[in-house]
Amino acid sequence: MTDRKPNPHREPRSEPEIIPPGHSERMYVAKFGPLSSILLILVAGLLSTVLMVLLFGALLIALPALVLFFTAIIVAGLLRIYFQRPH
Repeated sequence: MTDRKPNPHREPRSEPEIIPPGHSERMYVAKFGPLSSILLILVAGLLSTVLMVLLFGALLIALPALVLFFTAIIVAGLLRIYFQRPH
């Protein structure tokens, strides 16, 4: 690998673009009124509620599967200990 140090006297790779007045496009930002704000909050609340219901449903499906998996591991470990004992 080569050690290259930046040269402070070198020219920049690109120059900034200067846009003359009258050639740039205007950007308009709409202000939310009270009704729009309330609707936006209601839609955000509805989406978050749907997401929480979906996640809770996934938890209710995954929880019994995890309990069954860990129970099977414990039973397999106990059976292994039981069958390895000398009789």
